[in-house]
Parts: sequence; C-alpha cells; structure tokens
Amino acid sequence: MGEKETLIHRLLHCPDRSFFLFGPRGTGKSTWLRQVFPEAVRFDLLDTSLYLELSREPHRLEALIGKRPSKSWIVLDEIQKIPSLLDEVHRLMETRR
Repeated sequence: MGEKETLIHRLLHCPDRSFFLFGPRGTGKSTWLRQVFPEAVRFDLLDTSLYLELSREPHRLEALIGKRPSKSWIVLDEIQKIPSLLDEVHRLMETRR
C-alpha cells in the first residue's frame, strides 16, 4: 500500500450510515470508496449513457437502485456532474433509512 492510501486510512473512518463525500479532484475519494466498500453497487456518471439518462430524469435513480437491503452501500461517482441528482439522493437517503 502506498503512502497516499495509508494517509487516507488514517484520516477517514468508515461511517455506519449514508453520507456525501466531496473534495478536490485527484485526492483519492474514488480509491478510498473502492477500498472501504468493495461490495458496493457503483454508478459512475462518467458513463455517458448513465449520465444522459439521469440528467434527463433524476427520479430514475430509484429504479436503477432497486430494492436493496437497507444496509447495502451504493456509490454515485462524479455526482457533481448532475447537481439536480443530489436532491433525489437526499430524498432516497431520508425515505430508505
């Protein structure tokens, strides 16, 4: 494990419930998420088809997520590309506790 990954482990602790992780580009957010949540369902908004679908209809996220157990982790990488999606994520976090 490199020095950067070691530093990430020391500074960030795994939360036990939903959270948002924001930060500057290239600081290891996606790397940390892959290491800490290897079994998480991932949606990468750099995928053009997913980006177009959710930018047109943010409410489609609920159908894409489906009926998952309440303790399962879902990662939405590059969510800043669709600011309106944050409202949908917040709604789902509140209703699926």
